[in-house]
Amino acid sequence: MSSATIGNGGWLRRIAGFGLAIVVTSGLASNAFAAPDAEALQRGQELLAADQPEQAKLAFEQALKADPSSVEAHLGLARSYYALGEYARAVLEFEAVLRYDNLPPDLLEQAATYDKAAADYEAGRALRPFYYAETGIGNYRENSSTATDIFGGAGNHDTFWPLRVGGGLNADLTERHSLNATLDYRFRWYDDPDRRNDSDWRWNVNLGRPIDDDNLRFGMRGRVSYRGDGQHRNDWGVFAAYGLGFGPNDRVTFGGEVRERRYPRGPLRERTRDIAELTASWTHSLANGRTALTFGANLGQEWATQDRPDGDASFWGVNGEVDHNFSDELDAFFWWSYINEAFDDERPDFTTDPELLAVRNDDLWNFGGGVVWRFAPGWSLRPTFEYNWEESNIPALAYSSTELWLTVRKSF
Repeated sequence: MSSATIGNGGWLRRIAGFGLAIVVTSGLASNAFAAPDAEALQRGQELLAADQPEQAKLAFEQALKADPSSVEAHLGLARSYYALGEYARAVLEFEAVLRYDNLPPDLLEQAATYDKAAADYEAGRALRPFYYAETGIGNYRENSSTATDIFGGAGNHDTFWPLRVGGGLNADLTERHSLNATLDYRFRWYDDPDRRNDSDWRWNVNLGRPIDDDNLRFGMRGRVSYRGDGQHRNDWGVFAAYGLGFGPNDRVTFGGEVRERRYPRGPLRERTRDIAELTASWTHSLANGRTALTFGANLGQEWATQDRPDGDASFWGVNGEVDHNFSDELDAFFWWSYINEAFDDERPDFTTDPELLAVRNDDLWNFGGGVVWRFAPGWSLRPTFEYNWEESNIPALAYSSTELWLTVRKSF
């Protein structure tokens, strides 16, 4: 389908709105629930307060048998896992009720953030916020690639200062539905005056509810990024996700999103596009809840709405994560992703010879990992690395980089 047919994405927004309305209606309509086991819930809360999480877990499991969609029982069971140090199981159980975007990749911080919200819920607080700040020092290196063979630049090192601040909020809308919102700001200042500094806002607002052991979530999210020379990139979209719970150790999640990536003005405006994407992932807890293993896949389509030289594109990818808690203070994580992006049109701006015109096809590999040391309540030290490798059949578009940084994070 041509970008002329797509126009400026109006039909895409109408389809997104219609789809989201269906999901919202079904989510709000599914509000019938069984009578809770008040005695089991009360016993679970008392046992948890008495520092007996193993017995509390049994009480909350009993409460869930009476009412599988009970918010109190799910949160109580998750808090029991958390108190037992079974962080992978705790996160799976917490996310049956609520879900925040833009959390760090380690289970320690994810579980602690959710546990704070659950404790505030049990205390009867209507608004349950969290905040964080993170800073440190890092180094960026551009690696050798076919593009640096042409233009130079391989081996360039830039020291950078990273800053990240943000927070989130959880609140009840009904006995079953919760509102979850996050706002995340990331900034990088580079010591090279010829390199632009990075500035990035990310936001998410979603409505979630448990459905027995499953979870339904839908909402909006977006991102505003500074691209240098006074130019910005604005992303926004609507999404929905349904997570299927299979006992304490497994969750399978299916999701869909329709979004727009807009470059409002300047030479980057031609990159503006509409995107539709489907995702699927499986998370498994092992090692008695100390390790989480995730595999995922995604598939999507891009429609160029401002005459991008490459035209429309389709993409697919796979990804994975592994996280292990060595103790209540030490955690390590590793993640990877691969994406193939195939464009529709020949790229005309690299050659005038018709025989050398090529339809662009890119392979993007990303790897990263790190260690988290929680050296004091709310404080953690985080050495992290990331390696990016982007290969293209158009040599000038290849790219590779290595980044290392060390940050200190404070959670409130």
